[in-house]
Parts: sequence; structure tokens; C-alpha cells
Amino acid sequence: MTATSSPPLHVLRGILRHLKKTLPPSSTPTNDLTLREHILSQYRASRDLPPEKSSALRAMAYDYYVLKTDLAERARLHELDAGADVKLSPKELSRRAAARAGLQLPKLDEWT
Repeated sequence: MTATSSPPLHVLRGILRHLKKTLPPSSTPTNDLTLREHILSQYRASRDLPPEKSSALRAMAYDYYVLKTDLAERARLHELDAGADVKLSPKELSRRAAARAGLQLPKLDEWT
């Protein structure tokens, strides 16, 4: 999916979903706009812009959405991999590395 083919509402909802996961709820109301309110106001204001400017903003929003999604996936994978060399045996590390490459290690335990 590209910036031109993704619906703007889909991208907006994705960005808001990422914000909901990462930002703590504000316990005290402030006079400043929160990031969520700022994004919503920018989305609403972009309705009245000329098509070329709105498409540029849509592309920027889509790039931000993809960046946040990729960073969340990277953090998830990093958390899974953290300390694997301490927790797992060298044999299991080799088996998992081969599996990621689509290979399967031969069974070495058959002769013992």
C-alpha cells in the first residue's frame, strides 16, 4: 500500500492507535493541545487545502504511520531477541537461525 492508495482515515486511525499505545493518558488537563488533538486538528484542517498540498500531507502522514509501525515491530523483535545468547544453548541458536533462513538442521541425536 502506498500513500496515494491508502485511505486518509485509515492512516489517521493507525496513527491514533500508535499514540494510544505509546503515550500515557494525561491525568491533568492542560491549555496546550495534546499530540492527539493536534493530529486531529491537522486532519480536519487538511480538508480545505488544494489537492496537491493535501496529497503531500497525506504522504507525510502515511510515511509517519509506516515509520511508527516499523519501529514498533523492531522494538518487539529486539525484545524477543534480547538475551537469547544467555538463555538458549548454541544448538538452539543454530536451529533458530537456520529456521529463519528457511532451512532445517539435521537431527544429530539419532546416533546417541
